[in-house]
Order: sequence, then structure tokens, then C-alpha cells
Amino acid sequence: MVQSEQRPEGQIPPIETDDHAEKADRLLEFFIFNKNLIIGATLGVIVIAGGLFFYQQQRNSDEIAAYRLLSQVESHVDNGNWQQAVDGDSTMTGLRKIIREYGSTPSGNHAKVLIGDSFLALQEADSAMTYYRTYTGKNRDLAASAKAGEAASLLHKKAYSEAAAAFEKASETALNHALKASYLSDAADTYLLLNNRDMAVDLYKRIIRKYPGFTATAKVQESLLAIAGKTGNVDL
Repeated sequence: MVQSEQRPEGQIPPIETDDHAEKADRLLEFFIFNKNLIIGATLGVIVIAGGLFFYQQQRNSDEIAAYRLLSQVESHVDNGNWQQAVDGDSTMTGLRKIIREYGSTPSGNHAKVLIGDSFLALQEADSAMTYYRTYTGKNRDLAASAKAGEAASLLHKKAYSEAAAAFEKASETALNHALKASYLSDAADTYLLLNNRDMAVDLYKRIIRKYPGFTATAKVQESLLAIAGKTGNVDL
């Protein structure tokens, strides 16, 4: 017969514990001691989420307002009413005010390009360049247009080296291949003004190779033929 294990007299038998119950007790204890911190953090998350929602709603509302105002003034830019487009009148809000109130919206950023175009047409290259350089939108082709506008302003100021570099940057920025070819052609033309024929020819050839079929490419081919006629080098 197997003898049962004898426990020394006076010894308390071990208490069986439930690990899950113990963890729950510790969690409850932690919550009790830290309830203010937990509640505060939860409220903070709710406030932040609510603030982000409100901010997005406000952004959407601002964009709708800016788009509506911009649609009213774009036709004046297209029709050559540049000063009126910049300043506005009793019937519409001008580009300057649209930018001041909604400059961070997509339409507000578009207005920066349009006001730059208007100032450039008014022969105010410094003002045009200032607005072109404030473009911060995410549209790559509009960003390229702003950079090309900056280049045109530099060209107007006879800063040819800076203008050529800006035109090249505009070509790199654009997504539309027609724009890429056009801006690179402008860069090549500007290098000709610098008497840097080798750089101009290199860019012309690059356009013909990379962007066949575009209007700018046909113009480039004519430019190459003109250079060849002047130099007698038909292998350009």
C-alpha cells in the first residue's frame, strides 16, 4: 500500500491560483490607479480625430469657394484682361485676393500660376517670379508651369543661365510629355542665346529621340536644320 505524503504539522496547504483571474485583477488595479491618465488620453484621441475631421471639412469648403472664384476670373486671363484679373472688380474677386484667402488650396495654388502669367504679360517680371515661386500644390504639370513661368521671368530679365536651368527643371517636373518637350525646347533656345551651341544641339537631339510626334519636336527639327545651315555641319 502506498503511503500518503505527510504534511508537517502547522504547515498551510498551497493555494491554487488562476492565472487569468490574476491578470484581470492586475489590469483592474492598473486602471483604478491610472484612470485619470487613461481617460485623458482617450479624450485627447477623440479631440484630435474631431479636429482632423473639422480641418478636412474646412479644407474641402475652402477649395469649393476658391474653385468658384477662380472659374470667374480665368476667362479674364485668357482674354488678356490681366490687370483686372489681378485686382478684381465689383463683379468678381481678383487673383490677389483669392491667393490671400485660399492660397493653400489646389485652386489657390492654380491662382498663383495665373497671377504670375498676368504679371509677366504686364511686363512685371519681378512680381511674376515672386508668385510663381510660391506655388506649393501637388499637381506636377502645374508645378512645371510655375517653374517655366519663373524661367520666362528670368529670360525677361536677361538672366539666361538661370532661365535655361529653370526651363530644364520645368521639363523634369512635368508629367505631360508635350510639356516636357516644350520646356526642354525652351531651355535649348535659351542656351543658343548664351552661344552654347553644343548644349542646345544636345537638348534638341534629346527631344527628337524621347518625344517624337509633338509640336515642339517639329520646331526642334527646324532649329537643328537652321543651325546645320549656318555651320555647314549636316551631321548635327
